[in-house]
Amino acid sequence: MRLTLLGSGGDSQTPMPTCECRVCDPAREEGLPHARYGNATFVHEADAVVDAPESVWAMLNREDVRDVAYIFLSHHHMDHVGGLRVVQAIGRPQYPLDDWDNEDPATVVMSETTYDRIADSLDIEAQYDDRGYAEFEFLADGETMALGDGVEVTGLGAPLDPGGPADAAMGYLFEESDDSALVSPDETTFLDLEKVPEDLDLWVKECGMFRETPDGDPILSDDLWADERDHQTTFDQTLEQVRTVDPDRTVLTEIEEIYRRRPDEYARLAAEHADLSVEFGRDGMDIEL
Repeated sequence: MRLTLLGSGGDSQTPMPTCECRVCDPAREEGLPHARYGNATFVHEADAVVDAPESVWAMLNREDVRDVAYIFLSHHHMDHVGGLRVVQAIGRPQYPLDDWDNEDPATVVMSETTYDRIADSLDIEAQYDDRGYAEFEFLADGETMALGDGVEVTGLGAPLDPGGPADAAMGYLFEESDDSALVSPDETTFLDLEKVPEDLDLWVKECGMFRETPDGDPILSDDLWADERDHQTTFDQTLEQVRTVDPDRTVLTEIEEIYRRRPDEYARLAAEHADLSVEFGRDGMDIEL
């Protein structure tokens, strides 16, 4: 199985417009690997994209992805669904147009909770269903669907908040033959790790927040840090989750500009945790199982 990180950033991409810090300047001047678009992963054997940030159009073009059969949405936050309009470009008929319906539209897969939360804000019925731009399917927590060519995907749900809907945030377990890859790009704070297979080959997972810069300077105030860590995954929690699941390989994504780190610093940090086989992802990173 082969996966490509289309984008490894998060809500705050790199570089941030107008920012002239030590992280954003090289990203603006040199591009990759310093620069990061929003969070999205492409699973080649399934022709499947996981999440559609605003920058997904540019990422698909940069990686020369020509076929997209599925778009899986992890949750309703705008930095993961704001680029869903890319379905208008998938399966579009040749010119001249007789109508606006796509000839072979992509299938957009998500939980019912995610659909309910974005249906109004994205005007899904009028902008997507009625125009034939996409087909929609629900995947429940623990449910498996076949994608063809021997690839199956299982939804692994988690609440966004304690006591919330169990399918509010979805990770997607892709399996082909003996290969298994779990793509849970964000909101893994309350994921029940017992749902994750014990023999997982690859985990593409959110990095989690850092408390300090590499120099030890606080990134968030004490009050803001105390508030955020109650419902956002921290880097330390990510390490504990990886240690518990013990996959063969973990690639971290959702790497925010506000974490104030450059690629060489992430590489040194990964080396400190070499026993966990943790790597920090980068845009365009190819992962072979």
